[in-house]
Amino acid sequence: MVRKLGVPWITKDGYLDFSQFPIDSVLKQALSSEDSEFLGACSVLGAMYRAGRSEAAVYLYGLIVQNHSNMSRKEIIMKYIGVVETKECANILFKELNDIKSNNTTRGYINSILNILMAFPLFLIRDGFEALLNDNKWSSRMKRRFENIICRFRL
Repeated sequence: MVRKLGVPWITKDGYLDFSQFPIDSVLKQALSSEDSEFLGACSVLGAMYRAGRSEAAVYLYGLIVQNHSNMSRKEIIMKYIGVVETKECANILFKELNDIKSNNTTRGYINSILNILMAFPLFLIRDGFEALLNDNKWSSRMKRRFENIICRFRL
């Protein structure tokens, strides 16, 4: 019956196949002013990337730029961009760290970025963390945290 509907993104078992799911409606949803729609779009983009749709990463990157001054939306994006373990993604996350002011308001956002980067392979993050260690912007406490992230690969 599913095949008769002509929707290739629904499997014969009735599940969504995100490798076949149309992306246009997801992109429109990602631009919605409704946070629930935005959250849903980010979730689907993450699922699409996991299913092999590399273009979904580009849209997640773009959403960070689109929402550059909206911390709550960028925190939502961070929940889903962690599946994109690429040099480009690491560079974007390090740019976020470079651009953000470290304070009580941004601490959670900074922590979410660091948690994502900790899961990346060392070759993708070493240079970025070494640059942060040389930046006077960061406190000695944060620099120790950066060092600990790098050092955990040497164990």
